Amino acid sequence: MGLSFLFGFGNSWALGLHLGVPPYVAPLVAPAVDLSVVGLLLGIRHLALGGATTLQMRPAWRLLVFAGFI
Repeated sequence: MGLSFLFGFGNSWALGLHLGVPPYVAPLVAPAVDLSVVGLLLGIRHLALGGATTLQMRPAWRLLVFAGFI
């Protein structure tokens, strides 16, 4: 899991620099996306355990899929 994070971190940092993002902002992109995915997974799990319906969880699932594509 750590190696996957480091791989994604390095790739997003290099991509950010290639796209012209300032060097002090580029390393912040990967952790933000990773933390969003972890937060969404935990939130969806909490909703499921709390008895939320599929319709109520649909926006969180959509956001999770969108963050996965990023």
